[in-house]
Amino acid sequence: MAEESRTVAESYTEAGVDQLQFLRDKLQKFQSKIMGDFEQRLSCMIEDVMQDVRQQELRAQEFRQFDTSRGRANHASATWHNRQQQAFATAAENDVRDCPNGLAHAQNETTAKHEQQQPQQRKDRTRRQLPDKVFVARESYLTALLQVEHMRTIYHIFSIILVMFLMNVIFYDYFVEGRINLGLGTFRTGLKRLHWVLGAWLLEHVFVLALYYAFQGWALVRLKLQTHKSLQRFWSHSCLILYMSAQFAFGYVSTSLCLKFQLPFISACVLLLESTRLLMKMHAYVRYNAARVVQGKQKTDDGGELKDGRPYLPPLRCYVYFLFAPTLIYRDTYPRTKQIRWKFALARLMEVVAIAFFYASIHERHIREYFGQFGKEPLGPSQVIVKVFGMMLPSAVILLCGFYMILHSWLNFTAELLRFGDRMFYKDWWTSHTYDGYYRNWNVVVHDWLYEYVYRDLYTYVFKGSKVVASLLVFMISALVHEQVLGFGLQLFFPVMFMFFGVLGVALVFLMRSAPKTLGNICVWFTLIIGNGIMISLYSMEYYAKRNCDLRYERWTDYITPAIWRCYH
Repeated sequence: MAEESRTVAESYTEAGVDQLQFLRDKLQKFQSKIMGDFEQRLSCMIEDVMQDVRQQELRAQEFRQFDTSRGRANHASATWHNRQQQAFATAAENDVRDCPNGLAHAQNETTAKHEQQQPQQRKDRTRRQLPDKVFVARESYLTALLQVEHMRTIYHIFSIILVMFLMNVIFYDYFVEGRINLGLGTFRTGLKRLHWVLGAWLLEHVFVLALYYAFQGWALVRLKLQTHKSLQRFWSHSCLILYMSAQFAFGYVSTSLCLKFQLPFISACVLLLESTRLLMKMHAYVRYNAARVVQGKQKTDDGGELKDGRPYLPPLRCYVYFLFAPTLIYRDTYPRTKQIRWKFALARLMEVVAIAFFYASIHERHIREYFGQFGKEPLGPSQVIVKVFGMMLPSAVILLCGFYMILHSWLNFTAELLRFGDRMFYKDWWTSHTYDGYYRNWNVVVHDWLYEYVYRDLYTYVFKGSKVVASLLVFMISALVHEQVLGFGLQLFFPVMFMFFGVLGVALVFLMRSAPKTLGNICVWFTLIIGNGIMISLYSMEYYAKRNCDLRYERWTDYITPAIWRCYH
């Protein structure tokens, strides 16, 4: 009996030893994995810190325009800082604080209502406070960079390359085709029916101005109904439905005109982009000032209350200036420059004209050359690969020149004419190592609008602090608008832009968040060049296949089936 007990005890001891050994092995593997991840993270952090130090030294020595702004006493108002955190400030308070002479009135009301707002503030502290857009008098990134001699030399090199390319086009047209074209054929075909676009543009501005008086009417009637809360709610809800219907009708008319008048691509893009810009401007004005009316904010020029108790509404001149200012965020006042630099404005306008001719030459010498006979010529996988990779370099040039022409040259030109002080239309997106940074810095004008009027409302009122869901919905809205402009501009249903932007772009945001800076920047540029080349190639194939193939549209599926597929199958 004792021997059996000893045997059982030994078996339990061996089992305990085996378990301890198994646990020890697991802990050692866990420890080695943790130490490996820690060393990798530590090396990446050290590399990032050293790179930041080197960049800071470079700014201090060469890029003084960037470095001096960082040494100001008020760090929150640094030149390249786009937003400022407002600690527990309500939207209506920010509205009044942005207005001239409105700070004293806002402080009085804040003091009076402090005790009533304390429970709500305690509740809001659990949710992250989103910063507000700030406007500061500053130059664009490239304008500041081009003050450095090294960067100015690079600009001269690219200018000479552009001139040599245009000379090549002139000599080719003259000696091969016997006439100098300079891409004028593209302008003649692309700008057909431009007078219709101009007429529609003028009518759209009549609608936009009518919205200003309609908004004033809503605010005044709402004030008169303040003693009848049910009627006041009914009036506000009815006006909201009418406003949303008018916005949808505004967008529908612009898109239907492209189909009705059979507008070519350039004219259609002008109409669609202008309609989209005006839609965003109208929503910005209504969204910003509706908070004032709902909160009952009042002000006069000396900061007191209006005698008749009416809510403050900005004068018409503020609204008209906002319609043409190069920003989509409404404020009553903006930083203004003292004078117009006519040489600077003329230089930016000449850059727009030069790049437009450059685009026309790329269309005639590359896009039409590669895909002009698509749908008529035999096609195989090898031919498609050759055409797509032949368009990689021209597509990269289209991407870079489009950024420079619109976001730098054109917006700086309009800002200079209007003496608009805040020229930060983009940031240093070319240094981005994640797609988060790229999307934030590529087009600051549109990103600010999406952040202020879509993301913040979704985050605050709809999804109640869910950052991921709000961001995904913003991506979907942006991708749909991009696809709408391209689809109706080319008059085809081919949602490549939506798939690249709304699906692959969102996936890359999450996949590249932990990438090291150098490798991440290389991946961003590689995917941008490859994706842009494939996208332009696919749209060109679909456009010319639809033109060259004799296709019948008898069923609804014929309109959504790609013309490439129907031509070659």
